Amino acid sequence: MHPVTDIVIIGGGASATLLAAQLTRHGIGPRCVIIDPADSPAVGLAYATPCLEHRLNVRASNMSAFAGAPDHFLAWLRTHIDPDTSPDAFVPRALYGVYLRGLLDTTRVRAIRDVAIDCQRRADGLLHITLATGRTLSARQVVLAFGHFDPAPVPGVESLAQRQGGYCPTAWTTAAYAPLHAGDEVILIGTGLTAVDAVLRLRAVGFPGRITAVSRHGWLPERHAPCASLPPPVVSPGDTPPTVRAYLRAFRAAMAAGVAWRTAVDSLRPVTNALWNALPDVERRRFRRCLQRRWDILRHRMAPEVADRIDADRAAGSLRILDGHVTEVMTTPDGMAVHLRTRGGARTLTGARVVNCTGASLAYRHVASPLLAAMFRSGQIASGFADQGLDCTDAGQVRDAGGVPVPGLFALGPPRLGVLFESIAIPEIRQQAAALADYLAAYPAAGKHAADTAD
Repeated sequence: MHPVTDIVIIGGGASATLLAAQLTRHGIGPRCVIIDPADSPAVGLAYATPCLEHRLNVRASNMSAFAGAPDHFLAWLRTHIDPDTSPDAFVPRALYGVYLRGLLDTTRVRAIRDVAIDCQRRADGLLHITLATGRTLSARQVVLAFGHFDPAPVPGVESLAQRQGGYCPTAWTTAAYAPLHAGDEVILIGTGLTAVDAVLRLRAVGFPGRITAVSRHGWLPERHAPCASLPPPVVSPGDTPPTVRAYLRAFRAAMAAGVAWRTAVDSLRPVTNALWNALPDVERRRFRRCLQRRWDILRHRMAPEVADRIDADRAAGSLRILDGHVTEVMTTPDGMAVHLRTRGGARTLTGARVVNCTGASLAYRHVASPLLAAMFRSGQIASGFADQGLDCTDAGQVRDAGGVPVPGLFALGPPRLGVLFESIAIPEIRQQAAALADYLAAYPAAGKHAADTAD
């Protein structure tokens, strides 16, 4: 006989915190457990940054934990940080981490500092979770709310480069920002928001040398700027044929009619997932192949203060952005070499350190997670579209390898990118958390106490 927990949340970042807050609103927070190895749960990767130069890329007015209380975060900032905080402020991400920690502290949800290495539904109808310490838990409902995993490996990285530390497989380790000499150069693979974060943190720790960021197209994210609101989306689900070409035509027609591109992009935010779900798989693949990166630099924009820093660095010549396909990363007697294939032919970059800034991996079959590996092996879970994220229903219920929803097993936040286009930003996650909490609160077993036992 062993205790049965009503709800177990695997993962302790923003997604888990927002769900815990919603469950507490339903009065069932005390019957919920969060499993996460972090010393201080709630913040996850993005909001645990020690660098105050790292800013939210969403205005403070749209970062509330609760969709029904849109000023919740702004009011917190004005109470605890600065009474004059503007709704349009792009505040340091670390402050949002403090906000999340305070929110979790109010939930009465119990946190277990451990790593879940398996989760299986058994004949008794319960989900059994195995922890790295050997402990086991039984739960009526489990929510997979883990955040981001390390970037996918860059092809062609020499094993010696990884062993000697000249190559950093992720930008989210302190090793990537260890002291360097003033004359050294750092090479970043990737030019998205992760690379922008890396530049800011390198400067924050005092690195004065040149930084080179390289990606296939050499495109940096655009910057946020004031723009008019446009309630009707420039591409409407149901009114526009579900093809990439039709979507693009409608978008361009709006801009030709005088709609600013930022306004056009922002108008699509409420309907992006509906537009994505309307596309057949062949069209989704076409978008990923032809337009994904163009969309990313428009959609995921830099805060104005951050864009100013990047522009100044580029103007000074201490930051350069190059386009090229990385074919090999290797050690040399003087440091590191990155071999590129460019439109003009082969090219080699040299530096003291190379950092993989290509962004979090969603190829869950291949990430370093014992939990996911075990659940894939047993067929308890399946990959989503294009082998990304997890396959699940519109409500977030996880499907097994046979496509059948698993009773009591749910996904929240990034794992839903297997079926959604947008699922990593707070505005989407808070909606998911509220809807999932409503369901879990109404679940027949929700009224039973965690002290119930099962064989």
